[in-house]
Amino acid sequence: MLIAVSIGLLASLLMGALFVPTGGRFSPTGGGMRALSLYCVLSGLAWWLSLFSVACLISQRLYFAITLVVVLHGVLIAVNYTKFTALKEPFILQDFEYFTDALRHPQLYIPFFGVIKTCLLLTAGAAAIGLFFWLETPLYRQANAWWQWPVVTLAVAVAFVAAMSAWIIRPRLSLDPLKDVQATGLIALLHSHLAEYWLSRKRTFAEPAAQWPQFDPGNPRPHLVMVQSESFFDPRPCYPFIKPSVLKNWDECCTVAAASGQLSVPAWGANTVRTEAAILTGLSQAMLGIYQYNPYRRLAKRPVHSLASHLRAQGYKTICVHPYPAQFYLRDRVMPALGFDQFIDISDFNHGDRSGQYVGDQAVADKVTGLLTAAEEPVFIFVITMENHGPLHLEKPDPELETDAYREPPAGPLQDLTAYLRHLKNADQMLAQITSAVQATDRGGSLCWYGDHVPIMSDVYRHFGEPEATTPWLIWSTGTEQKARVIEKTNVPPLPAESLSKHWLQTVKECHRI
Repeated sequence: MLIAVSIGLLASLLMGALFVPTGGRFSPTGGGMRALSLYCVLSGLAWWLSLFSVACLISQRLYFAITLVVVLHGVLIAVNYTKFTALKEPFILQDFEYFTDALRHPQLYIPFFGVIKTCLLLTAGAAAIGLFFWLETPLYRQANAWWQWPVVTLAVAVAFVAAMSAWIIRPRLSLDPLKDVQATGLIALLHSHLAEYWLSRKRTFAEPAAQWPQFDPGNPRPHLVMVQSESFFDPRPCYPFIKPSVLKNWDECCTVAAASGQLSVPAWGANTVRTEAAILTGLSQAMLGIYQYNPYRRLAKRPVHSLASHLRAQGYKTICVHPYPAQFYLRDRVMPALGFDQFIDISDFNHGDRSGQYVGDQAVADKVTGLLTAAEEPVFIFVITMENHGPLHLEKPDPELETDAYREPPAGPLQDLTAYLRHLKNADQMLAQITSAVQATDRGGSLCWYGDHVPIMSDVYRHFGEPEATTPWLIWSTGTEQKARVIEKTNVPPLPAESLSKHWLQTVKECHRI
């Protein structure tokens, strides 16, 4: 038994030593001496023996437990490789919740890993488990197995001592996942994040939203609409073969906007809630600390002053529109906690509203138009779109779209980009419809539009070049008396995501004299 456990431990140690956590697969240098440092060895020993002990106690099979832990380590390495390739970020502790999310929303995750690969791995895993359970005699049926229980107990004790020792000598984190994983290695980074979560469990946040501008009492309130457009960015500067007409309405809106520019967002390709939380709360990544990776886990339990609660206190009815299940990212709990009076999710849309894989921007624009038309009081509508969300490679764009989207289609992998441009044009139409709807109201109002992150188009980026990580934003308003002065003050890109709401409210206050 001791020999078998030692071999399993050695296999995982070698994987850690050869593993390149920043996008590579394996290398003779790999993790190198970093993976063999005392902290990495202790944290690796703690997680390996803990998982082995649990698997052995539950399955009652020694070799199955050893094999399971080694295989899980390999799966973690494969998932890290997939995530880093798509999102430029290693696998971190909070990503474990995405395994359950993948079961609830498989279309958002599994296609990036590979549907066929996932099915083959699940089939092979099920077959291997069945084979082990059939061939290996459980411990409770072995006459001479009594001595193995002290060994399992010893493994638990060693795991505990190793975990505590690693806790004592853990390094200080920068909370930049790329830098931290390069310094610690993958398994040790998970241990470090767990320690940081424990130390930060009672931490409170400063609330910059409390310092946002107040509107003068007694003045009419304009309607306010903020649109977080999924994966919205302007690809034309990076890919000049795209026709300018793709974002015709955006260009026209920018020429009359009160302010516009580029937004510095804390996400690449995914992790929408990082940008979303920054916009709604004014909290930067540094303020959030370890909770920056999924702020809603914390905000669901300990809400803070937000854009919604700030506007509700000034007489606004606050509405969130998101054409996806409300439970995703805990929005069904977070949005009311942040001050939203109403949450409109996918249950308020029909199957015919889809454009591609998700509810389309046209249907969302119609919903916002209806809310503005029916409003008898000033409303703040926060919109989280879904149409542009990938995986784009699942779509088969109409060949005619290339004629509409490109000056002259270049040679190379264009499928993802063509599919994206179709959705981008729909977002552009949504922009025009909402500005018209706001302008048609008696109150007038303001629209703030921004992208949460750039889309995932790995093949396009490899072949044609990678865009900047920033996304565009604009503030359009029906009140234009002081527009020129506002442009001079606020059009300074890139703007940190946590500062956009404050800029918007300042612009609204000046444009509408409230």
